[in-house]
Amino acid sequence: MEKDIRAIKNVLIFITAILLIYILFVLSSLLIPLFLAFFLALLLQPLLAWFEKKNIPLMLSMIVISVSTVSVLYLISMLIYKTGAAMVEQKEELLSQINEKINSMLYWFNELSGLDLSSDEAINQISQMISADWLIKSTGNFAEAIGNFSSVFFMTLLYLLVLLGGILKYEQYIRYLSEGKPETNLLNGFEKVKTSIVTYIKVKVFVSFLTGFAYWIICLIFGLKFALFWGFLAFILNFIPTFGSIIATIPPLLLGLIQLDSIGPLLFLTITLFSAQTIFGNILEPKLMGTSLALNTITVLLGLVFWGYLWGVTGMVLSVPLLVVIKVILEEVPGAEILVRLMGSSKDASNAQ
Repeated sequence: MEKDIRAIKNVLIFITAILLIYILFVLSSLLIPLFLAFFLALLLQPLLAWFEKKNIPLMLSMIVISVSTVSVLYLISMLIYKTGAAMVEQKEELLSQINEKINSMLYWFNELSGLDLSSDEAINQISQMISADWLIKSTGNFAEAIGNFSSVFFMTLLYLLVLLGGILKYEQYIRYLSEGKPETNLLNGFEKVKTSIVTYIKVKVFVSFLTGFAYWIICLIFGLKFALFWGFLAFILNFIPTFGSIIATIPPLLLGLIQLDSIGPLLFLTITLFSAQTIFGNILEPKLMGTSLALNTITVLLGLVFWGYLWGVTGMVLSVPLLVVIKVILEEVPGAEILVRLMGSSKDASNAQ
């Protein structure tokens, strides 16, 4: 009988997990802004506490935060727009550089193979890609993306304002949820989530800024066009664990392949960019992060795939904070110790010994 009860319990847990995943997928348009707002509220809670200490009204504090957020997003959108416009304006110059590079490579290839290939067809294809039709289509896709982002942004801002209104009194809410029972476990769990996520976001923002700044300076030194945009792209993509900074390296390298005259500078550019990525992402970030996350690499990679499949790029960005929340919740669930250990890092194991 006990085995049957255990088997039924496991089946129910499995069905519940599948149902939960389905709900996360179906309600993604509502849940993504909610989780974004929750993590931002945790990050901004110390700032609100400072405003309260200075006797600044809560409403004024929220207005300052909202206006600052909108201003930053406006500057980002202007950077993207001006970079796109500059690329279109410099189309002929870029095509000329691409033609020169392709001709030099084809000359080398023709010498070795005895063939007589021409670059005209390739240039025509590239020119058509940057034509007016392509620009109109890209503008439409960009407008659609901006529309989707705007809806997510305003939903996130709405959730954020609601959460900020009560984040300073979270201990009272936890006591209320405990209904007279000892709230220690729930409060400790929330504090653990809060500390881990705030530490992760602060370190990630700092390291991403250093990475983006380094990419910008490197691109300037090598004379690459749109250097500020490549630095900004590195800053944004670095929030995607593991793969983001690698992806951010590809566009400046492709532009370097077009602009730089010989293989030597291109090789040095490649080494410099990957060195900056390694120093900031693989050395500095783990050192600053410490044991606050306690997630192993396999868990991070699987979480990246899972949340990326459910929620796209936003899910990839949120994957690590969500994994932290899941791990803290599992620590309070009886019988889930094996899952907690599977998610934990080697530092957890050494601390347990």
